[in-house]
Amino acid sequence: MIAEILCVGTELLMGQILNTNARFLSRQLAALGISQYHQTVVGDNAERLEDAYRLALSRADVVITSGGLGPTADDITKRAAARVLGRELVPFPEAEAMVRQRFREYGREMHANNLSQTLFVPGTRLILNPYGTAPGAIVPAGEGKTIIHLPGPPRELEPLFREQVSPWLASLSGRVILSRYIHIFGMGESAVDEKLRDLELGGNPSLSPYCSTGEVMLRLTASGEDAESCRALLRPVEAEVCRRLGDTVYAVEDDDEGSLAKSCAEAFRRRGLTLVLLDEATGGLIASELSSAPGADEMLRAALILPRAHDTGSASAQEIRTRFGADCGLAAIAGDDETRILFSGAGRERSLSLHLTGDVYRVRTLTAKHALHLALSVIASPIRSGKH
Repeated sequence: MIAEILCVGTELLMGQILNTNARFLSRQLAALGISQYHQTVVGDNAERLEDAYRLALSRADVVITSGGLGPTADDITKRAAARVLGRELVPFPEAEAMVRQRFREYGREMHANNLSQTLFVPGTRLILNPYGTAPGAIVPAGEGKTIIHLPGPPRELEPLFREQVSPWLASLSGRVILSRYIHIFGMGESAVDEKLRDLELGGNPSLSPYCSTGEVMLRLTASGEDAESCRALLRPVEAEVCRRLGDTVYAVEDDDEGSLAKSCAEAFRRRGLTLVLLDEATGGLIASELSSAPGADEMLRAALILPRAHDTGSASAQEIRTRFGADCGLAAIAGDDETRILFSGAGRERSLSLHLTGDVYRVRTLTAKHALHLALSVIASPIRSGKH
């Protein structure tokens, strides 16, 4: 199956909004084993949007749109698709009931133009939206092709795709696709490739690398008749990959949302430990990453963001945990030619000296990841730090 993503909105073309929907949808499609060869961004222009639909339908089985489902005049996603299909939009009572209910829940007045959100071409399968006022839709487009309309806000699009679209797409093939995500810190992409190059996977399961600053993620995907047959294919390969990569693997999960911050927060919560953070090196990046992790409010006691050259000694991690009554302290101290990461707690004192080069973004990102990695290595299990 081939899918194509069509994002609608002049604000995307002008760079006023970051197109995170395309990234999310691309990763979800890859996890489902659905191929994707093109993506398109189109402004709020009916003629150009209709051309984009025709082109996408000529080369893909499924066209997934995001945005343009609102009640205003420039929300033309459904109207343009209907014209391309040569069909009329008609009211869907179930959609109207959903929209009216949502306005009652929000305590807002529903205007007549909101009824445009309840219009779809006949034969449409509705995607009722508990997260906003715009229903989505799965629209038959003839010759075995389908258009899927999703709302633009990521807080609506992402759960709707996971909960309603992904299962529907998976059902089309009659096969189950499962993925496992192996998160690596301390080994670069080329070194990972060298250690795994001789694995003969034969396409099922498949192994794909994804890189970010200082990290590598491997997606291991298998397809089968049922979930257990997929897991049977994944288990031995996952075990072999982890054996070869050793303690550079810090997490293996069922989704791609893993991060050092998430793993760190989980490790602290599992042990019932609290942490206080002192950051002179990353401008608050460590605190931002950690505080956004699920459950961080249970383990992060305080975060102190101080300017560089603040007078802190080697015992700063121990001092701050004592001062704030936390179980552990983590400090990132910036010097003229090195950055020191200090950890105190759980019966251990650890330190790490970094000599990083590059722009501010790279240095701060790697410093934050090293700090989180050091804390994780103490609280969970030893994980080797690599060179960057």
